[in-house]
Amino acid sequence: MPFILGVDGGATKTLAVVGDDTGRILGAGLGGPTNYQIIGIEPAMSNLNSAVRGALSYAGISMDKVDCAVFGLAGADFPVDFRNLTAGIQKLYPGLKFEIVNDTWVGFRSGTEEDYGGVVIAGTGANFAAAAPDGRKVTGRGMGYEWGGEGGAGYLIRSALHYAFRSNDGTGPKSRLEQVVLSLLDFPSYDDLSLYMCEVQGQFARIYMKAEAIVPAVFQLANEGDEVCTDILMNLGHAMGDIIGRMIKSLGSWQLPQDVVMVGSLFTKGANPLLRDSFALSCHKFVPFARFKMPELEPAGGAYLMGLEKSKLPAKGEARARAIESFGQLELDVPGI
Repeated sequence: MPFILGVDGGATKTLAVVGDDTGRILGAGLGGPTNYQIIGIEPAMSNLNSAVRGALSYAGISMDKVDCAVFGLAGADFPVDFRNLTAGIQKLYPGLKFEIVNDTWVGFRSGTEEDYGGVVIAGTGANFAAAAPDGRKVTGRGMGYEWGGEGGAGYLIRSALHYAFRSNDGTGPKSRLEQVVLSLLDFPSYDDLSLYMCEVQGQFARIYMKAEAIVPAVFQLANEGDEVCTDILMNLGHAMGDIIGRMIKSLGSWQLPQDVVMVGSLFTKGANPLLRDSFALSCHKFVPFARFKMPELEPAGGAYLMGLEKSKLPAKGEARARAIESFGQLELDVPGI
């Protein structure tokens, strides 16, 4: 019996799943981040291998039994990225038949079995992709604001810091972010925080775990009526909806009913609906019959379904339903899953 491997690797974690040729997912494993643009190729491949080995061990399957694999990886943006990642994976698994795709596409497949539509990833960072009925596809660069993208936890953190400083300085509206940000980052004053940011050139890698806590705080403060936080969520939703709406329209398929899949923690874990509502409204300006869908299983499961397709095996209907059900039955000690 052939087995299929699916991997979703991002800037925070990597999840691998392995299943059989009928849609039944048999095991899953977790590893650290695999965006090699951020951490380098060797750490990325080590983390990827940890996730894969964990999935194989869970399922009781050896690597030589894997017939095909699909790796959906953040950082697979340019031809040089695909060359570097291909070389790294070939070194890990000589002889393995595999395909590397940008992680947007495994996210898309996790939310729909349709072959055209759109997807937005809004996790640590953000990226966008869309497909037309005739097979044409466009994928965002996924590199950040300067490259035409916008969104993700990084956007919320920067916005929260911006308005927290302005609240403190009296140059903007008062917001409870002023107290919350200082408390979460554990600085005695905004002068101390400002000096620190200058010393590390504005990068928060050294205290990222603390800065990450700003994201749920923005959602919670919006729930409590903080107008600055509600505006941050609405502006972010508008920006992301505008980008994916225009991307779909550029393919000429904007008048068709189609699924737009919303992937990532900002969509799936955000405690306030304003982000999703403003996203849908902005997208509908360009794609009036868009249907907004959340993932039905983890994007790694989407990679597994793409692996079935690559192997010319059924991946829709009953096979997809079986994948969703079997993944839900796995006993995983994985935070956030």
